[in-house]
Amino acid sequence: MFLRFNILFLSVLFAFNLWMSVNYAGYAGWLGVVLSLIIIVAARVITKRWKFTVLPAILVPGAVMLLSLINPPAEMNIFMFFSTVVFYLTVLAGWRLYHYEKDETAKAMYSAAVAATLFCWYAAAYGWYLNPTMSFPIWTLIVIFSVITFLVSSVSFSVNQIEREKGLTYSVFLAVLIAQVIWVQNFWPFGYLTTSVITLIMYFVGWEIILTFFLKKITLRAIFFEILFLVGSVTLVLLSTRWYPVI
Repeated sequence: MFLRFNILFLSVLFAFNLWMSVNYAGYAGWLGVVLSLIIIVAARVITKRWKFTVLPAILVPGAVMLLSLINPPAEMNIFMFFSTVVFYLTVLAGWRLYHYEKDETAKAMYSAAVAATLFCWYAAAYGWYLNPTMSFPIWTLIVIFSVITFLVSSVSFSVNQIEREKGLTYSVFLAVLIAQVIWVQNFWPFGYLTTSVITLIMYFVGWEIILTFFLKKITLRAIFFEILFLVGSVTLVLLSTRWYPVI
């Protein structure tokens, strides 16, 4: 089942929240907090479990922060549309997994939502870090990346029915990996979108290898193609992006 009217209504509220964030000056005060909390609590009511609420709760502020970095109205509308679709799939996947934990379609939707949520946070955090009006040290950025990566990874592993202890251990591993990646990329002459895409690719490869290992589907061939995908995709991104001068 792909159409649930209560989830659709909540997604419309999510889109309204995004619209308010860029069209109402008072949103940065109590209104933004209240609207976001209503959406998160409603997602908890629908999905029934807290672990299915973590991803929507992370996506809500991540989408708002990234939207604030997008200027052309057309691009803003496109982003709001796709982020609303992602939110819908996230809540729908949680609802379906609550009723049947082995729902492979729901797991696939959840994995796509994981990638989209991480991209929102990676791009938003690094974009604000590069913003000349903001001023915070690199270690703050590393902490943000690490915490978000850990939370999203632990929920993702739990959804894929990996043991809690092992899931937490490998979530820490991925958080440390991303912290090192973002520290290195801090010295690269690229914008926030390029940096976030490369970080997401590295995360995805690590996450995929861990998941296939626990699902007992890992082979040398699979590892080879994951590494090939990593090298090829990162190279393609670097060749197609603008290189900024290092000052």
